[in-house]
Amino acid sequence: MQKLKLKDYLQTMAHNKIFDIEVMVDDMVYVGKEIRAKNKNHALQIMSVMSGGEVSKDSEIIYYEERTIH
Repeated sequence: MQKLKLKDYLQTMAHNKIFDIEVMVDDMVYVGKEIRAKNKNHALQIMSVMSGGEVSKDSEIIYYEERTIH
């Protein structure tokens, strides 16, 4: 097994995007602010976990913003 330096590990695990997403499920709106994720799908997966499975890939996205961290 190859040893990783701490710096290399942290760069691999760091996500350089922040997402703000609002999702409508039935009559509820779920709001995710400043979600650090690799991409939009990853951010939705995180929202799914945090909502107890209520948010899914088929949920209606009513607001979406993506910012890149430099």
